Amino acid sequence: MAAVSLLVTTANADDARLKEALRTLTLRLRSAETERNNLLSDKAQLEQEKKTLTAKVDTLNKQAAADKEQLDAVMAKMKELDDARESLAKWKAAYEQLTTTAQKSEAERAKLASESVMLKRKVEDRERKNLELFKLANEILTRYEKFGLGEALAAKEPFAGITRVKLENLVQDYQDKIADQRVKPERK
Repeated sequence: MAAVSLLVTTANADDARLKEALRTLTLRLRSAETERNNLLSDKAQLEQEKKTLTAKVDTLNKQAAADKEQLDAVMAKMKELDDARESLAKWKAAYEQLTTTAQKSEAERAKLASESVMLKRKVEDRERKNLELFKLANEILTRYEKFGLGEALAAKEPFAGITRVKLENLVQDYQDKIADQRVKPERK
């Protein structure tokens, strides 16, 4: 009986060890299943995050492409603006040159208009003086035409000389009138 009792005790001890091993394995199995479930849950969450991040990357790539197109359009507009500014600068320079030329032309026109008025006045003055000389020459010719033999003899009379003085005075008056009407050259 002792052998049976020893066998029973050894069997009980083996049983207890087996139960203990079974309990340990059950705990490990539960722990492994919990860990597996947690990992599956984490995997599902990571896959969801991967899908979300992939969608965000796609959205950002599309936005980047749209931004690049918009940037290209803005750069093209800026080039057009630069070209327009350059063209405007050229037009402005041409306008200033044209204005300067117009001002010079206007100054020259005003100067020529002033000279024209002065020349017209000179022409009128010289025409008036020419007319006066013409009248004076006609008056001299008329007096000379009427100058007779008696007047010529009286002018040569040696004693009195009154007629000679009259004639000399008349000649001097005519010379003064001619000198007054004479056109004098301009000095510049």
